[in-house]
Amino acid sequence: MNFAHIADVHLGAEPDADTSWGNIREKEIYDTFISFVEYLEENPVDFLFISGDLFDHVPDEDELFTVDKILLKLKNTNIIYITGEADYLKKDSPLWSYKFISNVYLLNGDTFNRASNEIALEGVRTDYAGKIIDCVHFEKFKLDIYGFCQYNPENSRNDFDSIVIRHPENINILICHAGGENVEPFEWDDVGNLKRFDYVALGHKHNFEEKKELKCFYPGSLEPVGINDTGVHGYIKGYVDKNLMSAKLVPFSQREYKVLDFEVDEKTLNSKLVNKIILACAENPKNIYSINLIRDNKCFEDFDLSEVKKKYNIISVTGDKGVVINPKLLMLHNDGNAFGENIRRMEESGSVYKDEAVDIYALKMVSALWGVENLKLVMMAADERAASHAHRYVMNNIKDEIGYMKAQTGKLLEKKDDVRKKLERYTDHTGDINTTNEKIRDYNLKISEIEFKDKYVDGIYERKRFNVVLWCICPILVCLALYVMVTFFPSVILGVEKHVYKAIIIGIAVTILAGYSGYKIFNITQKNKKIKKHSEYRNRIDIIEKERERLIFKLSELEIDNEKHKYFLGEERKINEKLEEIEKKYKVYSLILT
Repeated sequence: MNFAHIADVHLGAEPDADTSWGNIREKEIYDTFISFVEYLEENPVDFLFISGDLFDHVPDEDELFTVDKILLKLKNTNIIYITGEADYLKKDSPLWSYKFISNVYLLNGDTFNRASNEIALEGVRTDYAGKIIDCVHFEKFKLDIYGFCQYNPENSRNDFDSIVIRHPENINILICHAGGENVEPFEWDDVGNLKRFDYVALGHKHNFEEKKELKCFYPGSLEPVGINDTGVHGYIKGYVDKNLMSAKLVPFSQREYKVLDFEVDEKTLNSKLVNKIILACAENPKNIYSINLIRDNKCFEDFDLSEVKKKYNIISVTGDKGVVINPKLLMLHNDGNAFGENIRRMEESGSVYKDEAVDIYALKMVSALWGVENLKLVMMAADERAASHAHRYVMNNIKDEIGYMKAQTGKLLEKKDDVRKKLERYTDHTGDINTTNEKIRDYNLKISEIEFKDKYVDGIYERKRFNVVLWCICPILVCLALYVMVTFFPSVILGVEKHVYKAIIIGIAVTILAGYSGYKIFNITQKNKKIKKHSEYRNRIDIIEKERERLIFKLSELEIDNEKHKYFLGEERKINEKLEEIEKKYKVYSLILT
C-alpha cells in the first residue's frame, strides 16, 4: 500500500508574529495544509498518517469541523491521526466526542466516531488494543497500525517497550509522537521493538530525520514554524509491503528558514557585503533568513545591514557589531606615543565631530595593532615604534578613503545635475491630474444623463402614439354610446332592434378603422422624429466620449510624468542624504588628519 506521512503542521500557530511578514504566516500554514490535501485528492494514496501536533493547541469543535471538511476531499484515503503535546487529548477535549465526516481514525479515542452510520469503515479496532497502545486492522491490506496519542503537554515515559506485535505475518506500522526531552523520550540504541515494524511514522521533530535501518522517519513540519526549522520541509511519500519499504521527503512548503554565513575582515566594505547578502536572498525572496557574519582576527568594524532588512525577510543578524573600545582608557595607557597623542589632540580640538573622529581613529589603530584573539590588549599600551608605524598606516588609509569620498562626491554631483534636469522635464502634475479627473467625472455624468434620456425615447414615442389613437377613436365611441342610449330602447319597443345591431356593428368597425388609421398616421409622421432623436443623443454621446478619451489619454501622460517626478524626487533625496553623509564623514576624517 502507498501512503503519505505528515506531522507537526501546527494549524493556528503564529510564527514570527513581531516581524513585518508575521501577519500572513498563520494563514500561510493553513493554505499549505489545504494545498497538500488538494494535491492528495488529485494524487490519491491509501493512507495518510498524521503523527501529532496537527493543531498548535487543543482544538475546539469549530476548528475540528473546519479541518474535517478539508480532509473530506480524501474520499479514498484512510487517515490515521494521533495527538502530540500541542493538541494533546485532554479529558475535556472535543476530540473525545467529535463525530468525523471524513475518513479519520483517531487512535486512543473511545470509538471511531462518525457523523453518519452510512460511512463504511475499512479499519477495525483489534481486540488486542490496550489502554496505552491502540491498534487498527485493515483486512484489505493485511495491515495492523499501532499507535498512541499524547494525553498531556509533557510525558516523560517511554512506551515503546509495551508494544507487542501480535501478527508478524501482517504489515505492521507504528505511528507516534516522540523523541523530545519531555515528550516520550527515547534513544535510538534503546528501541529494539521498533526494528520489527515495517514503517515507523514519527512526529515531534520539526526537521526531516530518518533512520533507515530502523525504518523510522520524521517528516518534519509541513510548513516551517520557527527559526530553527531550517532546510527543506514537506511530507513523506512512501510505499510498504512485507518485502519492500521506500520513503522519501517531498518538498511542499511555501518558504524555508535559511542561515547564511558570510566571512568578513578589515578590508570588507559595507556596500559590497550588503550586495553579497542581497544576491543570496534574491534567489528566493519568500525565504526567511538568519545572517551570520564570521569575523577574522582583525575585523573591528560595525556593519550596517538595514538596507537588506528592508528588502528581505531577515529574522536575525549576528556578528554585525564590532568590538567596543574605550578611547579615553587607550589615551591614558598610550600617553607619550603617537596613538595617545593623536587621541588627546582630537579630544582637545573642541570640534563637534571629535567623539566620532576619536572612535574611528581608535578603532582603526586597534585593528592595525592587534588581532581579535588578543582583545584584552586593546586597553594596554603599544610601544612607540609600533604606535608610529600603525599611525602612518591609519593616516594613509584615511587619505585613501578621503580620496574615494571626493571621487564619490563628484559622481554624486554629476548624478544630481542629471536628476535636476529630469525634474525640470517631469514636473509635479498633481493639480492638473485632479482637474482632469474632475472633468472626466463630469463627462461621465453627462453621458449617463444622455443615455438615460435616450433610453426613454421609445417609451415617450409609444405613449404619444397611444394618445393619437385615443384621439381618433374616442369621438366615434362617444357618438356610438349616445346613439345606443337614444335609439336602442325605443327600437326594442317598436321591434326594429336588428337595424340597431347593424348600426352598432358598423360603429365598432368604424372605431377599429379609425384607431388603425390613427396608428398608421402617427407612425408615418413621427417615426422619423424618433429615429432623429436617437441619432441626436448618440451623436452627443460620441462627441463627449471622444473628448473623454482625449482627457483619459492626457491623464495617463500626466500620471506617468508625475510618477517619474516622484521617482526622481526620491533619487534626489537619496543623493542629498549620501552627500550629507559623505560631507559629515569627510569632516570627521579631516579632523583625524589635522
